[in-house]
Amino acid sequence: MLFLKEHFPDVEFIDFPGYRISYSSIFPVGVKVLFQLPKIVSAIKKEHALLDEIIKTKNIDAVISDNRYGLWNTEIPSIIITHQLNIQARAGNSILNKAVQSYINHFDECWIPDYGGKENLSGALSHPIPEGINGKYIGPLSRFQLTMVSNPKSEKYDLLIILSGPEPQRTKLEEILLGQLKELPSIQTLLIQGLPGGKSKAIKLNNVEIIPHLSDNEFQDKLINSEIVLSRPGYSTLMDLDAIGWKKAISIPTPGQTEQEYLGSLMQEKGLALSFKQKGFSLKDALQKVKQIHSTQPIYGKENNTEIIDAWLKKID
Repeated sequence: MLFLKEHFPDVEFIDFPGYRISYSSIFPVGVKVLFQLPKIVSAIKKEHALLDEIIKTKNIDAVISDNRYGLWNTEIPSIIITHQLNIQARAGNSILNKAVQSYINHFDECWIPDYGGKENLSGALSHPIPEGINGKYIGPLSRFQLTMVSNPKSEKYDLLIILSGPEPQRTKLEEILLGQLKELPSIQTLLIQGLPGGKSKAIKLNNVEIIPHLSDNEFQDKLINSEIVLSRPGYSTLMDLDAIGWKKAISIPTPGQTEQEYLGSLMQEKGLALSFKQKGFSLKDALQKVKQIHSTQPIYGKENNTEIIDAWLKKID
């Protein structure tokens, strides 16, 4: 919410409670989510009812839902944006996919933020589109401007670390990396904590600069001017990396999140990043291995199917 308010200060915001899904590094994510299904279903029903009230009181003409399954309405056009059409979990796949796809079917269209061809970013998560879903590939969505030119005076970094995701794993990874960076004093590093609106302040610890949060333009500039990027393989991060043409990249999936494990393996298979487990991770070894791979290039092109979005907007105009 803070991120969106920062970008759209003049837009009215209504806070919807989250699904509050918890993950475990011990139990497979599919099993963990299955136990939470009653709570999730209840949350979806509540947000669906809340949307009905908002449509009436705010005179809403259409709804675009970012992966929120209850935000559809039979009276006005409803779109869901998601790449999660085929859940990749170690257990409970059949039940989870049936539930997810049944919710997606309530929407008029499903916009998939990925390329539609063989060369794509989400793999089996959204390829092929399940039967019965009116899905359309609209191309990856990134906060970054493809036309942005890097500032030649910008500081250069050997390593850019992008932290994100739920606690306590976000903090655990930060502690692991800061501990190991003490033994690598020659690696000029920028660590972005992923803490917008927090109380943390920018500090410098020898060769490591730590920043809680950056604006989009600053963030993109730091990405462009870094030799190696280390991050979680969350889908938003992968789309951002694709937008800038990739880098030598190291990914560390959040323990227990099988989608990130899948995406990390997929990017390694495509030669776009190296994927490592958090447990037993060695930054020194990872840096040596990632330097041996060839510099990646944008291999998918930059086409976005904006005509799909434009055509839909004309329908509701």
